[in-house]
Amino acid sequence: MASDISRENEEFIEQEIASGRFRDRAEVLDAGIGLLRQRKAIMDRLVYSRHQLDSGQYVELDSAGLRQVFDDLKSRARQLAAGENGD
Repeated sequence: MASDISRENEEFIEQEIASGRFRDRAEVLDAGIGLLRQRKAIMDRLVYSRHQLDSGQYVELDSAGLRQVFDDLKSRARQLAAGENGD
C-alpha cells in the first residue's frame, strides 16, 4: 500500500524509528491513526455534550455539591485501583 506524505512527515517517521520508540513505519502510522481516532472520539463527545447543554440536560452545583461529586469520583477511582467493582 502506497502512501504519499510530505518529506517533513517522512523524516519524522524515520526519526521515531531511529530513536527506538517504534520498530517500523507501520507502527508509527498505527500510533498516529490511533491518536486521530482518540481525537475524533473526543470531538464527538464534545458535540454530544454541547447538545446536552443546549437542551438543558445538566445539573448546577454549588461549591459543596461540586466538592461532593469530586470526592465521590476519587472514592470510585480508589475502589477501581484496589480492584473492587462497586456495582
